[in-house]
Amino acid sequence: MFHDRRSSNNKINRLHERALRFVYKDDIHTFNELLTRDNSVTIHHRNIHAVAIEMFKSLHNVQIDLMDDIFIKSSEFNVQRTRSQNDFMRPRVNTVHYGNDSLRDFGPRVWNILPNEIKSSTHLSDFRAKIKKWIPSECPCRLCTIYIGGLGYI
Repeated sequence: MFHDRRSSNNKINRLHERALRFVYKDDIHTFNELLTRDNSVTIHHRNIHAVAIEMFKSLHNVQIDLMDDIFIKSSEFNVQRTRSQNDFMRPRVNTVHYGNDSLRDFGPRVWNILPNEIKSSTHLSDFRAKIKKWIPSECPCRLCTIYIGGLGYI
């Protein structure tokens, strides 16, 4: 199943690359250079942005109540905040598939890697504008991990 997600992601990126090459009539530059020229990002980064936007909406109560049941805000607990404390709590997990790969766990991990200048946005429109320019340097998902035969994902 995990292989299917990686394979689908690669297929979408190849299609995106072919479209950019066609639009710009460019067979020389790399996919990343074409993305920069087009001011766009890969489908994977777009999905990360979508999760970050949902986290922002949850934190600022700009969404439907369904998401409030998924993301657990630290402010809902009577804990004195420290500078290093996160805005969202991650659940304790026992499995990878229903734990680490769940939206409830992944959302706070995405939020934690966002730069403070993006997190500190006060309006959704401002947040969306800033997030479009952000490319995660260390993606927290398993899709971005490296697989080594005999060892597993590192």
